[in-house]
Amino acid sequence: MKRLFAIMSIFIFLSCAVEDESGTNPENIEGVWEKISEINSEDFPDLDDENYESVLQFTFLNNNFESYSFIRNTVTDSIIGYNLKFQGNYSTEGNRMELLYDQYNSNTEASDFEDLDKLMLVEENVEWSFNFSVKNDELIFDFDPCGPLEYCIGELNFKRI
Repeated sequence: MKRLFAIMSIFIFLSCAVEDESGTNPENIEGVWEKISEINSEDFPDLDDENYESVLQFTFLNNNFESYSFIRNTVTDSIIGYNLKFQGNYSTEGNRMELLYDQYNSNTEASDFEDLDKLMLVEENVEWSFNFSVKNDELIFDFDPCGPLEYCIGELNFKRI
């Protein structure tokens, strides 16, 4: 009986230790996170579907963040071009993340990708807040409901790289 109690105690302790490593601890956010999607040949007719991927990347460090949307060659790991950049600050309170950033775009065409230094500033001091969680090496953005005529995203899942 004592042996069973000791084993159960260890199991409970380890379960709590693993749980503490996830959740909404701001230190768990720091690092580079990516969401990788397949390329749609209809949106990018000049690219070979098999060798390219669309990447949404967030980097968090010391309450600052940068985010990029780009196309990457999966063979050479080189970036073909960018179409979006967010740069600013972030804060967390509980399970809420608040972003304050400047937004840079390639142009109005979503399928146009350019060199990073050619992105144009389109909006300053953009505020965006949403729920988040970190579980193992996955960062989850869980967005608030939106209006009937808005483009809504339920959640985004990123992997730590």
